[in-house]
Amino acid sequence: MNAPKIVSFEGAPREPVPVPLARADELGIEQVLDADGLPRGNRPDPDLDRATVVKMYETMVTVAALDRIGWQLQRSGRMEFWIPSRGQEASHVGSTAALQPTDWIFLSDREPGSCLWRGASLTRMFAQFFGRADEPLKGRRLPLLLGDRSLNIVPPTTQVGSYIPHAAGAAWAAKLRGESTRFIVYFGDGATSRGEFHSALNFAGIHHPPIVFLCQNNGWAVSTPNDRQTASPTFAEKADAYAVRRVRVDGNDPLAVYAATAEALAAMPEHGATLIESVTYRMGFHTSSDNPDLYRRDDEVASWQEWDPIDRTRKYLHHRGWWEDDQEQALIESAEAEIRAGVKEAEALPKATPESQFEDVFESSNWMLDEQRDRLLEDLATGGAR
Repeated sequence: MNAPKIVSFEGAPREPVPVPLARADELGIEQVLDADGLPRGNRPDPDLDRATVVKMYETMVTVAALDRIGWQLQRSGRMEFWIPSRGQEASHVGSTAALQPTDWIFLSDREPGSCLWRGASLTRMFAQFFGRADEPLKGRRLPLLLGDRSLNIVPPTTQVGSYIPHAAGAAWAAKLRGESTRFIVYFGDGATSRGEFHSALNFAGIHHPPIVFLCQNNGWAVSTPNDRQTASPTFAEKADAYAVRRVRVDGNDPLAVYAATAEALAAMPEHGATLIESVTYRMGFHTSSDNPDLYRRDDEVASWQEWDPIDRTRKYLHHRGWWEDDQEQALIESAEAEIRAGVKEAEALPKATPESQFEDVFESSNWMLDEQRDRLLEDLATGGAR
């Protein structure tokens, strides 16, 4: 008998696309830092104080360490799923830094630095990653779909971009109440192909809610490149159809992202919403279930390394005389030690019980939920033998 034929699928990686950040002026991308981390871009240095920039850098380094350790935990079977943020640290950290603690954040799935900036403990974050009961979302969400009401951070839904109208509606409600609260909602370039994105932008153009729509354009909607996602030259210009203010910014430059977000917040009394297209790049996998070798080439990823947000920020700190080489290793070791301590504490917490999924569905339970819960518990007790 002939052995079965093994068919391998090698994919069809596209030809590398040049890094748009290298042509920021030509492409209308606002930029403070060049590739060497010097403030020689097309917009002025916002001249933030040392403490703010150092905190940005430390947060981004911690996010990168979180990625390394989270990936190891998933690959070793201690965690079911992981969504990497490597390469996109500046986009969400820089924009979160421009907000006030009272402002509300609607997360996507690559913004752990937003939680860190707001003071979330690593133990609570890993409790969420591990699905432990003692975390803000009670162990019911996929890892990285973070949220914490005590920090004014709303978790995303698993359906890409479906929460964008919710964020716009919340911002409008704050406006109707006469509150000074502002909002930001994160999403990827793929979300702009959904109707919810367009509904939210249309709503914002009419009602002028105080919200920043921050599109993290990382070049890929999973395996779909930009040129298969939209015929528009940019994602920012989609705002024009709805009379919404817009800007395109270097998403690997935390100073540029901070400045663009701060300007959008300041413009809210007159203009309402702003759509920011943050041009960045996902350096790693889409998720731990992905294989990017099937759709992109290593030399494209390597070309983005020159524009790495952490490297550029460190060079800027050196330029300002705010960072020394001996601080670097100490920071990395400290971040990894704190993360591993958080992992140890979180893993020791009790897991969410199967029946807890029936809680909080309604204000109080009902016969349908009770029946489903009892059926589940019976099946678990008998191994499904009924």
